[in-house]
Amino acid sequence: MNSRWQSVGKEAPTYLDNEDATRADDRAGIWAVADGAGGTGIFVGEWAQHLVRHVPAHPFADLTALSTWLDGHWKPFFDRYQPRAKADPFIGYKFMYEGSGATLATLHQRDTQLYWLIYGDAVVVCYQSATGELQAANADLRQFESAPYLLNWLDFPKAAGMQSGVWSHQPGQQYALLTDTLGQYVLMAYAALSGDTASLAAVAQQPTALGQRAQTHLTYWTDRTGQFDELVWNPLRNALSSTDAFLAYTQQLRRQQLLGVDDYTCLLIDA
Repeated sequence: MNSRWQSVGKEAPTYLDNEDATRADDRAGIWAVADGAGGTGIFVGEWAQHLVRHVPAHPFADLTALSTWLDGHWKPFFDRYQPRAKADPFIGYKFMYEGSGATLATLHQRDTQLYWLIYGDAVVVCYQSATGELQAANADLRQFESAPYLLNWLDFPKAAGMQSGVWSHQPGQQYALLTDTLGQYVLMAYAALSGDTASLAAVAQQPTALGQRAQTHLTYWTDRTGQFDELVWNPLRNALSSTDAFLAYTQQLRRQQLLGVDDYTCLLIDA
């Protein structure tokens, strides 16, 4: 399988800060994205990088496997960043009492099986262009109404924060790992364009920015049912050709109020 990916920060191109992280190892069949959560702790982008760098060769079997893996990798991160945190009392306090938080999504290929794992609200999807069917590991848009579970070196992973499963690869299937806000866009657009709008309509009732965005999707895609491939998937795929193209793509979606403000990452894999 071959992958392509792009990632831009929320303030690009003015500022290059980006707390997302990506790993794409096509030969080993390992792909991952992580989203450092800026509202929790400190050194979150570095933590996201640390997590994806150390994703194991084999899929996570269960929560125990995830917890054991985290237990084996948090200490080197702590030892590296704790001295830096101590130099500033404010940073030191946040580091010791809030830690560093990130969401994580992984995909492992083993023969014809694709094993996915999500911790938090990152999004993993399987798309078949021949049928227009999109399977999402976590399709319910209401998940974005609350703060996500985060992997934190300061804490044990929670069972409620983890989802995992497996897809059997079929010819023509493509896969994508997305950090939360770009994942929201894909799921909202698919819901509107497929006519399966129960979850989207429920979110649209909320007096929040997420609710307003859901309502925008309901309105924007009216009378375009069945055009997900043409209007959403292929433009996303084409935007991965370069950083400039991806930046222009996300900026356009923001102007249309179809995409919230965040760092954006998409890792797309196809056979």
